[in-house]
This record gives sequence, C-alpha cells and structure tokens, in this order.
Amino acid sequence: MKKFLAALAVIFIASAAAFAQAGDDQEFIVKVGFQPQGMMNVLGAGQNTNVGVSAGFEYFQYFGNIFAAGAGAVYDMPREFKNGDQAKGSVSFLPIYVGAKIRTPLYGLADNYAFLSGRLGYSAFMNNSADWIQSSDGGLYYAVGMGVSISYFVAEAVYGINNLSYTAAGTHKSYDENYSVLTIYVGFKFE
Repeated sequence: MKKFLAALAVIFIASAAAFAQAGDDQEFIVKVGFQPQGMMNVLGAGQNTNVGVSAGFEYFQYFGNIFAAGAGAVYDMPREFKNGDQAKGSVSFLPIYVGAKIRTPLYGLADNYAFLSGRLGYSAFMNNSADWIQSSDGGLYYAVGMGVSISYFVAEAVYGINNLSYTAAGTHKSYDENYSVLTIYVGFKFE
C-alpha cells in the first residue's frame, strides 16, 4: 500500500510539471503543518491525540481570476493518544484529495490574495502500533480551510475529517469512526 501511494505521489508531481505552461495561472505548493491536537473516536468514545506534524503538496490551476481546481496529498505523521488507558499506540493518516479554491485579491499588494478552500478525497489509515486494532481501512476525507498567499509564502488553517473503519482485537467487532483535526500550514508556492 505504501509503495502504491508513493508511486501515486510521484506520478502526480510529474504530471503537474508536464502540463505546466509559461503564462498559466497555476501554482504548486509544498507545505508543512502543525496540529495542536486531534480527536479520534476509539471504540465509540472520543480520545485526544498528542501534537502532530503534517507535510504535503498541492497543485492548483486557476480558471479566470478567482476560481481554481486541483489536487493534493498530505501525510499526517504518527501521533500517540494523550490518554493511553483505552487507546495505546500511534496512528497516522494519508489523505489524497481533489480541491477547489476561491481567492480574493488583497488590494495594494501585487499578486497577493486571501482564499477559501475545500477538499474531498480518500484518507488511508495507518495503524502504526495500536495493538487493540486487528485490521483497518481508510475512508472518506473532507476538509475546509482559509488562508493567505503573500508572494511565494502561503499560510492556511484547515479543519479536516478522516473517516476510517477497523476491527477491534479480541472482540472482532467492527467500528466506523473518524479522526478530526485542525492543522496550521505554512508553505512555499511555485508558479
């Protein structure tokens, strides 16, 4: 699975570069994020996760001056649960998504803008060391965000929800849960 996702990321980056043309209103963004805390439902009860770190990339093509469509991927690095009584171990996620962006020029600042964004895709769920999970799958990913782009610097706050399912070890009972997190991203934009 990890090799497939890595190959998909390489194909995505290569295709973005191949379709780029001089004068196009497009952007490729590389970003890192800080996640102060996340919340994952575990066996039907909410459990907070420790601070997390995320890294990813996006490609957007603008149609007109305001609307853009694109795609991206983000890797939420492993994070452990704050209260290890019910949920021990660490989990991570890999959302792959399509997205839309609406921008508004910031008057007085050339080529700078504020924006709203939305994302929809699939999030792979990776059980790194949670022995209470027998088997697991990812699920639907969706998120909304807002941010600002000034020159080649991008800052964005994104609230996302990763859906997942797993079978609990010992009980063999299946659960459909979700993981919600607020991420503060900073990144660089290549046009």
